[in-house]
Amino acid sequence: MIDLIDQLTARQEADLKETIDAALDDAIALFDVLAVAALMANADDEGPEARDHYADQLATLTSTDDPEQGQLADALDAASGLAALASFFAAVAALAAAQARHVANTNAADAVTARDNAIRSFRAAYLHESAKALRDTAERMLTARGSADSRAAQIRRAIGLSVAQARSLHAIREALIAHAAEPARGAESILVAARGSITAAQRQMLAKAIRVGTSPEQAEKLLDRHAKALRQARTKAVAGNAAHQIAETAKLTGWQIAQRFGALPADQRRFWRTARDERVRLAHAQVPGMNRNGVPLNQPFATPLGPCFTPPLEAGCRCKATLGRAA
Repeated sequence: MIDLIDQLTARQEADLKETIDAALDDAIALFDVLAVAALMANADDEGPEARDHYADQLATLTSTDDPEQGQLADALDAASGLAALASFFAAVAALAAAQARHVANTNAADAVTARDNAIRSFRAAYLHESAKALRDTAERMLTARGSADSRAAQIRRAIGLSVAQARSLHAIREALIAHAAEPARGAESILVAARGSITAAQRQMLAKAIRVGTSPEQAEKLLDRHAKALRQARTKAVAGNAAHQIAETAKLTGWQIAQRFGALPADQRRFWRTARDERVRLAHAQVPGMNRNGVPLNQPFATPLGPCFTPPLEAGCRCKATLGRAA
């Protein structure tokens, strides 16, 4: 049964990634870059004293003032992927209950509530992080160097990025602008300002761009390509984490249903299982030892990061919960 759940989860991860990718494509296509550029130009004309006003205007124009009702939210909801998550949850819950030889009614009120909460939690977390990245970028662009068109394009690039990704993309843009202003300036001198905001791979990319010489037009294209790569990386990670989280929540729901109908004993325990390879992080590897006798179905696991009802412990976690008996 666990193998079937794994197969369903892998399929759901791929489907969810496609859903998010399609929603992002729609949100980017609908982004009114000309209106944003015009607003940026007005902000430039009116000066620093009007900055707060234009920050509010940008928040409204980019739909970051209400993340769960904006363009990205609408595009995400218009896709069939979120509806598919409900079916995925029900299938995993049924398979988990079947481990106890129980046929679960996944349309029962408590199962539906658990399902809706899990999907709502994923949707809200994704949209709020995306909105914060976009809002932070918009506020940076109010005072950043470059034309209004260039700064509006940078805001559009931030659609679908995480906060950290948007920050790194801003640091890359600043470095490229510094290079355009002083082409003879060395890469190391320019990259000092980006320290702590970019990865080693990004630093190598920037160093190469500066070494070979990059015009403003080439810089815009480089930023477009890199933003796309960042967006794809985040989408893959988000889809994997969401599918894992929803699967683990559905498993627990199925087990709880089985227990309520007597198919699992009242003292049934569940145990934390890591992927058991060299990639397992220390905090994750410590969880089984902190819960040697397992935990009841209605209690969280103790972890170095605080109580956690179900894996994943954090982004990228591959741990799972399994049924078992205390030694």
